[in-house]
Amino acid sequence: MATIISEKHYLEKKALLEGQRAVIGGGFDDSRRFIEPTLLVDVTPDSQVMREEIFAPILPVLAWEALGEAIDFVNARPKPLALYLFTGDKACVKHVLDRCSFGGGCINDTVIHLATTRIGFGGVGASGMGRYHGKDSFDTFTHYRSIVDKSTWVDLPMRYFPYSARNFAWVKRFLK
Repeated sequence: MATIISEKHYLEKKALLEGQRAVIGGGFDDSRRFIEPTLLVDVTPDSQVMREEIFAPILPVLAWEALGEAIDFVNARPKPLALYLFTGDKACVKHVLDRCSFGGGCINDTVIHLATTRIGFGGVGASGMGRYHGKDSFDTFTHYRSIVDKSTWVDLPMRYFPYSARNFAWVKRFLK
């Protein structure tokens, strides 16, 4: 398993484990900036680990009585970069996808959408800047410009206010 990229990032992610209950993992090695893959339970929605995108091998788990509660939880917060849903129920999948906004995701898997170069990957709102992979990369990093190149030899006065009834009729005809 890879180590955390920098000392600063490592210390920030290690601090997310403080006061949490790990049922798998939870160990770390300061000499290598290594955090074990960790599954946290009994996490509260207001805990620090739930307030940021983690980018470390830490997975907090929250339990819900009804699917609507989970959807409400997602929708009450900034849009997530990714959403992973595990279910064999196609109606459940449709229900969640119709009601939640997120950058990308997987049904019954995780992260693989990032590795799939034929589909775009990116966030929504503050969770991402554009999309990349394949043609989406080109489109994200390309600035398309719309240009009207109007001739200088003629300028139709009917374009300008105040409109006569006749000019207004011509303008309406062009705008159809």
